[in-house]
Amino acid sequence: MDLKKKGGVTGIHEHVRSFLVLPERISKTKEDRKLPEELGRFLIEKGYIKKIGIFNGSWGFSYNSDSKKISIADREISKEDYDYYIFRLGQDSSGEHLYPKHGDETDQYRFLHETSHAYQTYLIDKESQENNLGPLSWYNKAVEGSNDSTFSLLFQLCYKIRETNENRGLSTWGNVPDYESIDGDANRIAMKALEDANELVTMSLWHPEYLKTFLNYVSLQIEGYDEESLVQDRLVKVSSKTQQTLKDIIDLYVIEMKNNMESK
Repeated sequence: MDLKKKGGVTGIHEHVRSFLVLPERISKTKEDRKLPEELGRFLIEKGYIKKIGIFNGSWGFSYNSDSKKISIADREISKEDYDYYIFRLGQDSSGEHLYPKHGDETDQYRFLHETSHAYQTYLIDKESQENNLGPLSWYNKAVEGSNDSTFSLLFQLCYKIRETNENRGLSTWGNVPDYESIDGDANRIAMKALEDANELVTMSLWHPEYLKTFLNYVSLQIEGYDEESLVQDRLVKVSSKTQQTLKDIIDLYVIEMKNNMESK
């Protein structure tokens, strides 16, 4: 489905907005409830979301950084995959469960995840242009700690964690089997680290308390869950210090996101 055939830019805006308007039960206690919708509009205007397509024969969603296309699944995610990939803990102040329900809400959540990937691409391009970096230099400098940006810090932290625990990281989406076919250890780790960084940001954009719960989970601060729970999920245990560092970085990342959108 090429939305240029369905009303040009206006059509893209309408379709993207339909995915990014958060469910009322999630948005009612979220301060920046319109931020996902505003991010989608910003990325369309900047040319980082140009099309929405169908991922034929798949339950997966994807973002192509070359074509700037988000592809959505033509099959519903199975209950088994939903149970593994979707973190299913967290409540807001009213006791409402914050994780996306199986079905339409999960599709909304995964579209938000791909929108966040589009914003990653925007940031990498922006930072590369500002610092006169080549296509792969941003990644190398981020891993080395030479890039001075919030996104670089987040990516570097996720990369270092994956580097010493490659089969475990900071998101279940970083464990998607397709990544195992990527040639080169550094390339494979980098893709998984990008997924981890992206999913942490997506959790915050969905609801900050959802991210907070996840960080409590991986730092073993939720009663009834232990290291064996993390091993089963292929997630790593983090210290309280790393937990706070991740929260601080992601909070700053979201603040900078708002500033970028305001200064467009």
